[in-house]
Amino acid sequence: MGCGLPLDALGLLVLAAALHAGWNLIVKRAGGDQTFTWLAVLVGATLFMPLILVGEGLSQRAVPYLLASAALEVTYFLALTRAYRLGDFSLVYPIARGSAPAFLAIWATTLLGEDLSRGGLLGLAVLVSGLMVVGSGLWFTRGGGSGIDPRAIVAALLVALCISGYTAIDGAAVQFSPPGPYTAAVMLLTSIATTPFILVRNRRTGASVGAVWRAQWPRICLVGVLTMTTYIMVLLAYTRAQVAYAGAVREISVVFAAIVGWRFLGEPFGVYRTAGAALIFCGTLIIAVAG
Repeated sequence: MGCGLPLDALGLLVLAAALHAGWNLIVKRAGGDQTFTWLAVLVGATLFMPLILVGEGLSQRAVPYLLASAALEVTYFLALTRAYRLGDFSLVYPIARGSAPAFLAIWATTLLGEDLSRGGLLGLAVLVSGLMVVGSGLWFTRGGGSGIDPRAIVAALLVALCISGYTAIDGAAVQFSPPGPYTAAVMLLTSIATTPFILVRNRRTGASVGAVWRAQWPRICLVGVLTMTTYIMVLLAYTRAQVAYAGAVREISVVFAAIVGWRFLGEPFGVYRTAGAALIFCGTLIIAVAG
């Protein structure tokens, strides 16, 4: 695996980032409901299940990775939907995605044995700084912590830990297992493992899976397909570039998220996010050239 970030990997990551921000916007507009997200994962996994049976199929060696990744995915989806209920899309999403690369750099070097160059580390530092600036833009715009629920920040940081964990696991797995079948298997396990939590929650709240499906099924199907598609694209990028770099660059989705939050949800963008977006661009360029 070469150094830096190849153009094909960069293209996959940028497109995946845009799609990821898009389906997160759909989830937020649907109320950030856990039943909605669970149904989307289930539909996506079902539609993409044939990938497990075609081509090279799924390597048996990948099973431990599947189990570990699915466990973190379950925690991720539960924490993400909770964070969206507690905080604004343009606050939760940047914090959740923005702090993940810092954790990932640790896992990539200690667990995956990746050797990051000085230029790559500089690029990561600039990129992470930009992500945090974008994420803190709402904080400064509102004059500190006014109107921001600290529980939303805690939930967003838990999401970041999960992202960094399953990114490292998936990055290792796709070195010997095809991304398509692996993705389908991970999402299928995730949806199955999430089912008890959804059923218990719905029994407590009186919510109905059928009612959510009837009211939201077009959005559920769209999110399911987009979730699977973006996941496969990112895993393909992991086969072409170091995971620490690719996993960080994928988080440029925070810029897309801030834009759609401003454009479609009436949330502020402002000078802080503009500056953060510039830092993210510079960090990505440094990684691509000197990583």
